[in-house]
Amino acid sequence: MGYTPAFNATFSKPLLNQLIAVIQRDQAAALAIVNSSLSPISEFHKGPGARTSFPWLMVTANTTAFDAQTTGTRRSVTKAQLALDVGQYDQEFAQDNGQDYARMLDMVVTTASLADWTAPLAITLETVPGGTTTPPQAAAVKDVFVASHAYDVVTVPEVELPVLRVTITVVFDMEET
Repeated sequence: MGYTPAFNATFSKPLLNQLIAVIQRDQAAALAIVNSSLSPISEFHKGPGARTSFPWLMVTANTTAFDAQTTGTRRSVTKAQLALDVGQYDQEFAQDNGQDYARMLDMVVTTASLADWTAPLAITLETVPGGTTTPPQAAAVKDVFVASHAYDVVTVPEVELPVLRVTITVVFDMEET
């Protein structure tokens, strides 16, 4: 007997790409509202690496938890993290700019429609060579919300001065067949 999958669930991988694509698409408009003197984020990564410019954003999956009571579908809650490093010679401005970038990211995520999370979107990222996301199935994403913002001053090996790291937790409630 051959293998037949019980579900077509995709879990967190497409959500990270959708998250990056939504930010790439909407950040300029949100920055125009929050702080028009800030540059859009151009450094997007799914893992740690050398900071070649600031702001530097890493998007990672944190956890995916499943609902054991659901039958016939895979109901899950995925937590993703946006870790944004903001560097500045003047630490006062680094703090202010970091909080403005956090507000911008929050605005972008919370104003995106549920359809944005399940529609193919343009993306610029080395792990998506075709330049278009492959999202979860239509209507699979039931809710998306920002659960928290956390701020920390950190040192990174290739940067002389400390940078402000803003970590935002985004929660995706999904039901896939």
